[in-house]
Amino acid sequence: MEISSKGYWVEIRPLITSELKTGNFAPILDALYNLAKPYRFLIKNTPKNREEKEPSLIRFYIQLFDEQTKNQMSNIIRTLLDVETVSAEPPEQAYQFRVELELAKNYALPIVNYQEKKPTNLIDRLTASITGLDTSIEITAQADPNAILNIQTYIHKKSNSHYYANSSLSKEVLNQSIDTIGILAGKNTTPKPTKNTSATYNADPWGRECAKNATIKLASTLFICQIVIQSNSTQTAQAIKKALPAAMNHFKTAKTQKNPQPPLTTLRPPPKYWLRNNIFCRLWWIVSIGILLLTYQLGLFDPIKFMTAPLSKMDVGPPLLAAIVAVCLFINFRKRHPIVLSTQELAQIIGLPTAIEKLPIALGKVPLSRMQLGTQPPTEQPKQPLNKQETPNQKNSLPTNQHRRLPAAHENKGPPATKTEQN
Repeated sequence: MEISSKGYWVEIRPLITSELKTGNFAPILDALYNLAKPYRFLIKNTPKNREEKEPSLIRFYIQLFDEQTKNQMSNIIRTLLDVETVSAEPPEQAYQFRVELELAKNYALPIVNYQEKKPTNLIDRLTASITGLDTSIEITAQADPNAILNIQTYIHKKSNSHYYANSSLSKEVLNQSIDTIGILAGKNTTPKPTKNTSATYNADPWGRECAKNATIKLASTLFICQIVIQSNSTQTAQAIKKALPAAMNHFKTAKTQKNPQPPLTTLRPPPKYWLRNNIFCRLWWIVSIGILLLTYQLGLFDPIKFMTAPLSKMDVGPPLLAAIVAVCLFINFRKRHPIVLSTQELAQIIGLPTAIEKLPIALGKVPLSRMQLGTQPPTEQPKQPLNKQETPNQKNSLPTNQHRRLPAAHENKGPPATKTEQN
């Protein structure tokens, strides 16, 4: 796992002349995907001047992995988006709450509507929601090409939902046990007629819609993400969470931390929760059964006496201990849905607003050459008045001192002589 211990921050300042469109950061995200390194995007409401209590401004920062990547991406962002990029770190600020988000459903379901013909720039709404509030939104992302495997599995399950809905391990074991008991008892067991699986599948429009949208997401580049909202109240954090994109999937609160420590500049890849979702989530029943077995081996717990003894004489110590441990482990190591977003989804969270003139955003300086080109009026040559005695032919003729000189052979020749002069 690659970790960057230094903060290579770049502040992105839109220009008043910038013409930004919806999803303006999509080509930048494609370039970051090819780098295959973590990066962090920060939307922060920073006071302009605390001493003078001037109105706050919203600033946009991006943290890259190393100095070379920082310089490279600064040039790409400045060229593609027509903005100003400045090497500057975000100001340090203490918050009272740190809210970490997760997806409510499997990440194969998108948070945007792919069929929307005229998508709106949700970053405008997100930026407006933190205006005037001491709040920041932090998105850490990294390319994750292996995420397509889970989406393919999800599409396969939704496409064959009739099979997965009617065939579970417990149901199969129960059916086999009933058939075995019937055979031993000497009773004939006739198999029950199976339902029409094709009709079950065709009658599930939600499953078809889920598989359709997951297939569209599968064709895009995917990023593993971590989204954190820092604020001075949980109500503000919840309001900002509602401003995030939501469609077939949405965000929910995963963990809330009170009085968190100042954020570190260390850039780490977002968590995938592989150990939690595959091993730790099963500890709640494994440890509980282990406690009951251990107490049974030590002679401290007898399950037969526990089931047959009256309530007043029931030994509830070992079962109560196992239940408390199970609840604690289930709460702390429950399954979590990792945040995996496509380029189109992530571009609705990472990017610049389009309503620049309506939002209190820190703007960049327009280059002087561009200002001169935009403000300098075209110069016109003054018209000279036409002389009354001057004919149009004389006006268009060349001046006297600009006539071509005659050849030298004709310079000394005078006018032709008259007859009287010849005599």
